[in-house]
Amino acid sequence: MTTVVVGAGLAGLFAGRRLTAAGEDVVVLEATPHLGGRTRGDREALRFGAVADLGASFLDRGQDFLLRFCLEHGIKLSAELALYPKGPGERYSGASILLGNLVEDGQRVSEEERERLAKEVGEALAATPPGTAETVAAWGRRAGLSRAAFARYTMQTGFNPVQRPAVTSSWHVHPGDIGRLCWLLDGSTDVIAQQAAEGLDIRYEQPVRLISRIGSSYRVATEHDEFVADEVVITASVHAIRRIGFDPVLPDWKTSALLRSPMTQGGKIVGQYRDGRRIWDAAGPSVLTDSGAAMFWLRRTAEDTVTVLGTMPDTGDGLLDDHDRALAVLDDQIRAMTGFEPVRIGGVVQNWTREEFFGGVVSSQSGGAARRQVIAAPVGGLHFAGEATGSRWATAMEGAARSGERAADEILLKHRARQGQLA
Repeated sequence: MTTVVVGAGLAGLFAGRRLTAAGEDVVVLEATPHLGGRTRGDREALRFGAVADLGASFLDRGQDFLLRFCLEHGIKLSAELALYPKGPGERYSGASILLGNLVEDGQRVSEEERERLAKEVGEALAATPPGTAETVAAWGRRAGLSRAAFARYTMQTGFNPVQRPAVTSSWHVHPGDIGRLCWLLDGSTDVIAQQAAEGLDIRYEQPVRLISRIGSSYRVATEHDEFVADEVVITASVHAIRRIGFDPVLPDWKTSALLRSPMTQGGKIVGQYRDGRRIWDAAGPSVLTDSGAAMFWLRRTAEDTVTVLGTMPDTGDGLLDDHDRALAVLDDQIRAMTGFEPVRIGGVVQNWTREEFFGGVVSSQSGGAARRQVIAAPVGGLHFAGEATGSRWATAMEGAARSGERAADEILLKHRARQGQLA
C-alpha cells in the first residue's frame, strides 16, 4: 500500500482523489460511519424534501476550487446570494452586516438605528483601522465605539466560525471573508463529499489510535485493523490528532502548534417553518442576533416553507444539548423579526463539540498563517492537511479541499524525485 489517508472529510477525500488519479494505492480511514466531516446533511428532520445542513452550508465567491468542482460534476448551486448588503458607501466592510437584519434583546432593530450604527462603525474603521491580529473586542474599545455600536458590531463574531469577540481577529470581520456573495448547494454540502469519494477505498468506523514508524514505512493501527504504507496523510481534526499516539513522538514544534490551536465550541441549529414567503419577506436572507442562535440564514423550500439555518455557540449553558429549548430560541428570533407566531414543522440541532472526533471547529483566527504553516509541515512520511492547515479559506470547505491536494502533491513530488534518482 502506498498511502493511508486518515479522515474522510473534504481534505482526506481530495487527497485520496489526487493520489489515486496518479496511480497510487490508497486507503482512506474514517473514524465515524459518516462521509465528509462537517459537510453532513440530515435528510430526515425536515419535510417536503428539504435537507438540513448540519455543518458547512454555502460556498463564497472566491472559493474557486470547489465552485469549479461543482460545475464540472453537475452539482447544482442556488442563484448567487448576498447575506447582507453593501455599505456604508456602496462597499463591503466590517460595518456592512449592521445594515442587515438585527435582533437584540428579543426586539427587531429598526432600519434607522441600523444605518446610524453602521455609519458610526464605518467611520471608526476608516479613522482607526484594526490591526490584523487585534481582536474584535479590543479594536472596538480602542476605536471608542459607543455602547450600542460595540454590542452590535461584536455580535457578528458568532457568524462563522462560532467564536467570541475577545478571541476573534479583526480581519475575520473587516473587511470580512464570508457571506458577501455566496451560493447554497441544491440539497446539502455533503453532495461534494459524495462526488469526491467516488472510486476511493474508504474504510468506515476505523478510528486511528497509533501511527508507528517501521523501517522506511508506517504502521497505522486502528481499533480494529492495522495498515502498512509508505506515506500517511493525516487530515483528522486538531482535536482528533491530539489523541493519536505517534512512535516516534512528533517533534516539539509540531505538537506545540497543535496544542496552541484553540477550538471553538458550538454547533448548528436548523428549523423549518410554514408561511415561508412571509418569513422570507420579513427576515431574509439572514439575521444577526444576540441570542444563542447567533446568526442564521434562510433557504426557501417547497410548499411555502422556509428552512432557517444558524450557528449556535456552546456557552456552557446546556442549550446545544436541549434541542427543544434551542429550537425555541430560534422561534423567538423569527417571531421578533416577523411580528407573528411562527409555525415550526421540523428541526434539528447538531452539537459538534460533543462529537468525539471533532471536538468543535478549529479556530484559525488566533495564531494566523505562521501557525497553520507549522501544522501543515510534513514530518518524514507524515503529511498534514485539513482546515487547520489551509493557507486561504482556512476554516472553510475550500481551505480543507485545497489542503488535501497540497498534501497529495507533497507525496507525488517526493515519489517523482525518487524515481528520477533511480533512473
